[in-house]
Amino acid sequence: MWVTLDRGDIRAILHYTGMLVLAVAGAMVVPFIVAVISGEWDPALDYVLGAGVTALVGALFVRLAPRGVPINRRDALLITALAWLAASLTAAVPLAFSGHFGSYLDATFEAMSGFTTSGLVLVQDLDHLANAHNVWRHLTHLIGGQGIVVAALSIAIGMRGGGAMSLYHAEGRDEKIMPNVMHTARFIWLVTAVYVALGIASLTAVNLGAGMGFGRSVLHAFCNTAACWDTGGFGPQSQNSLYYHSPWFEIVTVMLMIAGTMNFNLHAHIWRGERRELFKNIEARTIAVNTLILSVLIGLGLAGTTLYSSSGEIIRKGIYHLLSASSGTGQQSLYAAQWTHGYGGLGFVVILMAMAFGGMASSTAGGIKAFRIGVTVKGLMWRIRQAIAPQSAMVTESYHHFSNAPLNSEVLSNVLLVFLLYIVTYITGGIIGMMYGYPPAEAIFESISAAANVGLSTGITAPTMPTGLKIVYIVEMWAGRLEFMALFAIVASVIASVRDRRAHR
Repeated sequence: MWVTLDRGDIRAILHYTGMLVLAVAGAMVVPFIVAVISGEWDPALDYVLGAGVTALVGALFVRLAPRGVPINRRDALLITALAWLAASLTAAVPLAFSGHFGSYLDATFEAMSGFTTSGLVLVQDLDHLANAHNVWRHLTHLIGGQGIVVAALSIAIGMRGGGAMSLYHAEGRDEKIMPNVMHTARFIWLVTAVYVALGIASLTAVNLGAGMGFGRSVLHAFCNTAACWDTGGFGPQSQNSLYYHSPWFEIVTVMLMIAGTMNFNLHAHIWRGERRELFKNIEARTIAVNTLILSVLIGLGLAGTTLYSSSGEIIRKGIYHLLSASSGTGQQSLYAAQWTHGYGGLGFVVILMAMAFGGMASSTAGGIKAFRIGVTVKGLMWRIRQAIAPQSAMVTESYHHFSNAPLNSEVLSNVLLVFLLYIVTYITGGIIGMMYGYPPAEAIFESISAAANVGLSTGITAPTMPTGLKIVYIVEMWAGRLEFMALFAIVASVIASVRDRRAHR
């Protein structure tokens, strides 16, 4: 039974959505400071106006209900889905003022791509974008990678207990790392702060060694660290990773990609010295096996092409792009057209599979997730063993995910449901792309990249692509990041409201 929202529910939902939007307004202080330091006065004004508009929207929503109103799981799903949309719509305001976007829709696309850590770009003349706007684009990766809700909970939004936990779960996170959800949110930001600091320091050294000035080295280091740790595809230059032509750059960013795709609970176990979890965990094992198999396949695929001139380059570039795809980072050191005209059939398929599978759950990565892949494989083996076992035999199966847990039909059905939703979304987006006249391989590639929040592109994603396809990719990025349920809650609530209005006529 679908329950219609009453006026109190709607006011509470808008109140907490407003609190999350106010957090986005507060974050705009960072690019404003960068603009002032850089002497970029027009961009500074963009963020004054952007923060003002965002704060006004947030404040209006907040005043619709008193502080501390309790919410249930359904409300949490709606708040989370609406907050991500509202955050993208408001974060787009200063970008739209920049003059580097063809329309407000393009700026919204960029903001949604940033928050969902997808990394698909519609910015024009990126190489001449102001420092403040580049910092804001990459700051959306940092905010969205940890989660807009997690960001707000870490500084408290006037909510405790079940409501806060409901919001946390609604954002696609399953594990409570610490006893208290607020402490969990702050631990996530502590881990982020450590890796971001290490990444900025390491990449600054790499950039200085390559001859960049100090200020530019730090700026590029921050942007690339935010993108790689939060497994997003943005870069400060239009050539992305190709701009740097540096094995050291690739080594540092690959380490950030791997760290970013790890479950935050796994980070906690490693920090506590429980390193055996890294070898027992079903997600870690699944990613290790996937990476090994796909590395061999991509090596074989690239060996049959002329894209790279030596076996060392095949290994280096092939594994770099494989890890970029599987972690959902979306960094690439080749031109968009080379995916279909240089990577070869087998290599292209391997990248598709890596993007579709994704990284670990409760991380900054997107896609189906290694946990679901591992459980699906275990479930298949369990069903086969049941089929061939004697009728009287009791066949059981279990898996290890921070603790030993039995594999049962409920767990398997939940996993397969989300697995199926991702596959349907990948295919649907691809079909829509084909309907707009794009080649099948490129359309499927772009759809998977959007829904799995990867950011690799064959060139379809561009300011000139059809408006309808921009909207499709926005929805795919939004749905994929929240793993569908939050968006389904909106659709169900709208249908229930329309149904009830008709019934009362």
